[in-house]
Amino acid sequence: MPKIRFPYGISNIEQLITQGYYFVDKTAFIEKLEERSEKFISFLRPRRIGKSLFVSILEYYYGKEYQAKFNQIFGKLYIGKNPTPLQGKYAVLTMDFSGIDTQTEESSYRGFLVKVRSYLHSFMIRYELFDEAIKNEILSQASPDGVMTMFFNFYLAHFQETPIYLIIDEYDHFTNEILLQDLSQFKKAVTQNGYVRKFYETIKEATRKNVVDRVFITGVAPITLDSLTSGFNIITHLTHHIQFHDMMGFTTEEVGTMLDLILEDKTRKENIMQDLKEWYNGYKFRVEAKTTLYNSDMVLYFMLAWADEQAYPKPMLDPNIAPDYGKVKRVFEIQNPKGNYEVLEKIIRENEINNTLIFQFSFDKPFDETAFVSLLYYLGYLTLKEDIGAGFATFKIPNYVIKELYWEYFAYLITEQKQLPFNTTKLIEAMSPMALKGDISLFMSIIQEVLQTLSNRDFRQFDEKYIKMLIIAFALQSQIYYIRSEAENRVGYTDIEFITPPQNPNVLHEYIFEVKYLRKEQASLLASKQEEAKMQIKKYLATDDFLKKRQKLHAYTIVVVKDEMFIDKVEND
Repeated sequence: MPKIRFPYGISNIEQLITQGYYFVDKTAFIEKLEERSEKFISFLRPRRIGKSLFVSILEYYYGKEYQAKFNQIFGKLYIGKNPTPLQGKYAVLTMDFSGIDTQTEESSYRGFLVKVRSYLHSFMIRYELFDEAIKNEILSQASPDGVMTMFFNFYLAHFQETPIYLIIDEYDHFTNEILLQDLSQFKKAVTQNGYVRKFYETIKEATRKNVVDRVFITGVAPITLDSLTSGFNIITHLTHHIQFHDMMGFTTEEVGTMLDLILEDKTRKENIMQDLKEWYNGYKFRVEAKTTLYNSDMVLYFMLAWADEQAYPKPMLDPNIAPDYGKVKRVFEIQNPKGNYEVLEKIIRENEINNTLIFQFSFDKPFDETAFVSLLYYLGYLTLKEDIGAGFATFKIPNYVIKELYWEYFAYLITEQKQLPFNTTKLIEAMSPMALKGDISLFMSIIQEVLQTLSNRDFRQFDEKYIKMLIIAFALQSQIYYIRSEAENRVGYTDIEFITPPQNPNVLHEYIFEVKYLRKEQASLLASKQEEAKMQIKKYLATDDFLKKRQKLHAYTIVVVKDEMFIDKVEND
């Protein structure tokens, strides 16, 4: 089998093509973008889904300095065989606002200014613009908008025959960081006389003067652009346009094609594709879309690992991007933390939530549940499931990677609020006997200890779903099991399943749990609840879903009476 080179971490199209990396051809979308009447476009997607590579494609396609390389780079791709009228007609000014130090208001401002100066300097050198005196005059301006204004004025006077295509990648990366740290600093930067607002006002003026002919902006959320209001009201948002739904990210068909290239045992394809779907798929940005999308970075991480060893990567979540998705805590504390925690609990309990999708944010209004749910959607922590009418949609957790983050944060909240001395090491030590010896006692003692730290107030709205939440949240910290909640089988839904994960096939014991809860005054019903739970489990065990697992499967009923756990093993008949 020939070695396939997957472009993991590569976002430069010239490097990708000329060095023989595998490429999922998305260049047909260039044609679709150019056919539109709108010239100033924004397109938002969660992190690590292919935005920077698409930006590179636009830069090399439209930049006049790359004309000689056109056939080498694009010749075998759709757009190389179907070039558009504007190919190679622009001076392309590309900016990327990730990587700015946002620890203080001063560092944020200074970092933004340095970025603007740096990109303009590179642009002037690349296109051989101006003498040194003019360059220095432009770059010596003390503010980002001052630098941009001076540059556009000189460009208008000397080089108007070549229009500028302005591309801004990760436009909101640093402003989102500011938002998660300090809402007041965010408002100061993007509204009224803020330096970010003034920067975009200069671009708007440059489009009016025909200095900038086209604009393409990528980012994660519309909050920054929305906050600019009249400062940059020329932009067209194609984020939710059905025609561009698949422009970034991978479809199931595209993932399957990649897997075919490296899979030695073709009989495994169906099972592997199912695992990839559960871990990385699920993103939908229009309810009407016929496809759901995979996070492209995660898929390439997997393909790279599989190509090397014909085995699942350990862990399934790429450690290099885990910090990008590890900001759940900061997101939930952005504003109105108490209300946000209630949203968290609702999402974890039901795996979904109903609300209205906001297309434009306003911080002049309260940051309520609707705004928070929409923010989670734009960040990639929720995705669209279905339209339920009257302007409401159902949002769901897109995949298992994101689900793990929710559970991880829920466990963090419990341990912080109750000042519990638990850590990942202790949980692994408690769960290892489960995986290797079939002994659940240490892990269940941790859950028992958590229950006994809860107050009477905590138990007012307590139910079996909360018990399940505790068990799952703490078990996931060990990353030993693949855990399912309310998984459907032929006769019902199992409360909790601890399954051997694809990346760790050496787990020797699996589990299903049926959970019940009784208030203290219902303690006399314990025996009947235990029997009810036992009968449910026996029905599950009799189905084909579990028959083949009987050699390594253990089944337990868990009945909690207020804060005391009663655990019984159900034997396979």
